[in-house]
Amino acid sequence: MDLSKYSIPLSELPEQTKKTLDKEIKISDFKGYESSNEIITSGMEDGIHISEDFSYLIKCTTQMRNVNSTMIDWWFTWHLPETRRYKLWHPEDHISAEIKQVLDKSKPYKKRYVGIDSYVEEYIGNKYSKLCISFKSPDRFGLTDLDSDVTTAICAEVKDLETNMTIAQLLHYVSDNANGCSMQSYFWLGNKISHENRILNLCANFFFNFSTVKRYFINDTLAKSLLRHCCEEMNHLSIFLPELYKDISRSSNSS
Repeated sequence: MDLSKYSIPLSELPEQTKKTLDKEIKISDFKGYESSNEIITSGMEDGIHISEDFSYLIKCTTQMRNVNSTMIDWWFTWHLPETRRYKLWHPEDHISAEIKQVLDKSKPYKKRYVGIDSYVEEYIGNKYSKLCISFKSPDRFGLTDLDSDVTTAICAEVKDLETNMTIAQLLHYVSDNANGCSMQSYFWLGNKISHENRILNLCANFFFNFSTVKRYFINDTLAKSLLRHCCEEMNHLSIFLPELYKDISRSSNSS
């Protein structure tokens, strides 16, 4: 399929989003990703929050006109296998994407990407990153009572492939409204760092208790860059997704 119609320059950010990017980092206590339901309902403001142990929680909200939660679930299934699809999402920062598993097309959209590992290369600010984004079930994030008709929750753990360490967790909580939907995006940085090797995991847990070590890997610059990246890609997605979804739905049953 020719995707040139949807390959457009990165969209201008709304004024409210620009104000979020200008906010100072706020010192605050916050719960881990396993308590996502409490965080969503807490009314936490957009921006970057840092705890006493130098972990971060980043939040940004994107108002997506003419988009609904079904389209978002479709997008997180459709874009995974191909770089050219992934690059639509952020034409400046996204470099490549692939999956090594087969998507089960017999499942509804919101279940197809759960359990899938997405291998991506992208820029987060000036940092070139090779990442594995492993999509998880929402109940692993404490979201056990979602109304699937009007909400969805995309949950994942993020591994840095240079170190093979899981350094972040993410949640995109989407709720439909009269104009489209609202997406609340959350990123936990350094809240729960782990390594798949048992011995190296013990070492990581020990050394990351030292703030100087943790700040080398997880710092204000990374948090600010991630906030901007998310604001840009989600706002941009909201611009082209309605037409893309409509055109593909009309032309074929492929997903």
